Amino acid sequence: MNDPILITGGATRLGLALATQYLENDQPVVITYRKYRPEIETLKSKGAKILYADFSSDEGIYLAAESLSAEHSRLKSIVHNASTWRTDPGHEMGLHNLALMMRIHVGVSMILTDALAGALLASSNASVVNISDYVAGRGSANHMAYAASKSALVNLTKSQAKKYSPRIRINALCPALLEFREEDDATYRFEAPKKSSLGIVPGFDVAIEAILYLQENIYTTGIALPLDGGRPLKMP
Repeated sequence: MNDPILITGGATRLGLALATQYLENDQPVVITYRKYRPEIETLKSKGAKILYADFSSDEGIYLAAESLSAEHSRLKSIVHNASTWRTDPGHEMGLHNLALMMRIHVGVSMILTDALAGALLASSNASVVNISDYVAGRGSANHMAYAASKSALVNLTKSQAKKYSPRIRINALCPALLEFREEDDATYRFEAPKKSSLGIVPGFDVAIEAILYLQENIYTTGIALPLDGGRPLKMP
């Protein structure tokens, strides 16, 4: 039987699509979630192992690391997908927001990867994929904390690749818009696709393909793979 793959933030959007893809191809999956959703029951029915984890505090991260380490002696891969998206609040909440983003986007990968390195080393062709963002290299006027933390995750990826090489390969994926959210208004839905050269909102399948590539390619580590539809080509 295949060793399981851990997906943080596996109950919604890309994490959910990825977990479903694995399960439909008989790949065991462990997911963490913070907010209960009905989709969790569907994942359970398909055989996924589920762990509640609140990564908004140091205690929550260390507790998740302890629980996962105790439960899983072997892991094929980790996909660090847990994320939060907030507009910069400004003023006295600015540093709180930055600390939260850094904790979730950087701290989780750093602590969980270290805690679960032994489980990864017990598997063959072990890998970690950190889900960063296109804005890591571009910046964002209204999401500075988010962009800064996703940029830090790319740098962490390089450090992790050095630390765990050659036994564990660590890479990052930097996607632009993959799929709209329910709350996105008509204006945004019309304007957003124009930002890329390809002019499409492709859905999560393209990210799943990229993640599978990073997990399977034995000669790839320490990279940040762009997945942006040619957005840099549209920039002045």
